[in-house]
Amino acid sequence: MTKKLEEEFNLPPIEEVTEKESLPTVEESKETIEEVQGAISVSEKINLAFKEIKGLEEHEVEMNDIAKKAIESYEQLMNLGMNVSDMAAGKVFAEASNMLKIALDASDAKTKSKLQQIDLMLKKARIDKFDNKGSDAESVQATVFDRNELLKIINNKD
Repeated sequence: MTKKLEEEFNLPPIEEVTEKESLPTVEESKETIEEVQGAISVSEKINLAFKEIKGLEEHEVEMNDIAKKAIESYEQLMNLGMNVSDMAAGKVFAEASNMLKIALDASDAKTKSKLQQIDLMLKKARIDKFDNKGSDAESVQATVFDRNELLKIINNKD
């Protein structure tokens, strides 16, 4: 049965696929675990920072309410559209699609506000690093060049 499926879907033999998959080494596993733990710690820091921001939860609740009401209206309009004449159903279905658009916009607004807050936090952290307000181990020194100086440097390397 599998040979026929392999031929039908132009798949490589099952033996080749299973041979290529090998278990990761202990070092690779440790590296992966460290990366995941680092990502989780960053995520936890971001979540803690969100708790400090006032008004974000209220905005999220409001957007969820709007999306919920819009979806309920969509369902009611779809039911109504199925029970009216064909001539009137087009307008009802158009309004139902508008309700879905409103629900999508509310969800997008909620996500956009969170992303803007994350962007602002990242910008603040970057500014703090460049101003040497961060920890000494993470401080960054930067050299500022104007456009002409950068062009001279690039031309000299060529």
